[in-house]
Amino acid sequence: MRVLATTPEVLRRVILAQQGLLRWQGGSGEFIEGVPWREQLKGAEGTLETLRRLEAVQLDPVNVVAPNHHLVFSNRVGDYKPEHLEALYPQKQVFEYWAQARCILPVEDWPLFEWRREHWRLEHTIEGMMVNSRDEGYVPEILEAIEHIRSRLAQEGPLPARVLDTGKKVRGNWGFTAKATSQAMEHMWWAGEIAVSHRKGDERHFALAEDWLPESSGVEGHSQELSLQAKLLKFIRAYGVFDAYGTSSRLGWREWAAGEKAAELERLQLEGTLIPLQLEGIKRKYYLWAELLPLLESLQKAKIAPDIYFLPPLDNLLWRRERISDLFGFDYKWEIYVPDEKRKYGPYVLPILEGQTFIGRLDARMNRANKKLVVRRIFWEGKPNKLRLERIQKALGNFARGLGVEIEYLEP
Repeated sequence: MRVLATTPEVLRRVILAQQGLLRWQGGSGEFIEGVPWREQLKGAEGTLETLRRLEAVQLDPVNVVAPNHHLVFSNRVGDYKPEHLEALYPQKQVFEYWAQARCILPVEDWPLFEWRREHWRLEHTIEGMMVNSRDEGYVPEILEAIEHIRSRLAQEGPLPARVLDTGKKVRGNWGFTAKATSQAMEHMWWAGEIAVSHRKGDERHFALAEDWLPESSGVEGHSQELSLQAKLLKFIRAYGVFDAYGTSSRLGWREWAAGEKAAELERLQLEGTLIPLQLEGIKRKYYLWAELLPLLESLQKAKIAPDIYFLPPLDNLLWRRERISDLFGFDYKWEIYVPDEKRKYGPYVLPILEGQTFIGRLDARMNRANKKLVVRRIFWEGKPNKLRLERIQKALGNFARGLGVEIEYLEP
């Protein structure tokens, strides 16, 4: 079995190019030069193409600067606006489900997740959503809420979650009091009975999945085995370069039975889908998606431009923190759930990427009342020179304009 010896520097170039964040010249072979996606992709069409190339974009309710998904797209789509993404929902081009986490996905991937929806329907009863036996008394309220939601959506079509509220409360599966309709909708969403039909700002509208999905959703004819294999390939394409999570049973957005993960990795290597990598000084074993080999060979001696990006904590590039540490030499932890006294940088800082190197962390907040992006502080990875400071200032101005606001500095 072929093992490819390479370096972290070359691999990070491959990852950045594959994620649309790299500009280079002087490459060899098939890819002599390359430009970032944001110079190629525009509008709603470019947003959909970006999603397809990334495979998935993570959703998160935290909105310190802007929602994660909008920041992911704004770094990769020229002149991106939230309306570009919102336009894709009524066109039935995208849906939301669990991949890396809660994600936006291209609608053609709906069949790949049917096994998970089926597993939920079989294994997660309403009672199973309760914290413990003392909460079983809430089951009637949730069942009633499910029937209420089904009836409203069947009769009226897509509706925002807020108008479906029955006013009844239950204990949520996380231990806190929650709306009965929220618990019901969570169950229905996991089971594939309802889908997010569109978004307007922070508000989600829901529809019955059978009414909302395109007529040929493609679920028929997709066996569990085929779906799992296709989903693993989707994971491989999303990462491009990845490790096998050590002794963990996880890989490819799923759990594996003992021995199955290693067997599947071996199969993919034998059939030529994966190339095992040898990296001096790095203990974790990495794999390369074989289709990226020409790109890797082209980038080895390329000259990388120092373009700057401010990445949200859940950007696709940052999904696997260990990979960032191994290949980029940058240790990043999102401290939003870390107690104040234990935080090193702050609850929400954006890693700053310059070319192929992380050069710092941006602590910024959006002042929506005054329409200003407030730059509180930059934590540098080494002292910046004058040229870098000039690039950062220009990039911050462009970043703020892309968000439709002005910039304000709390520190010189």
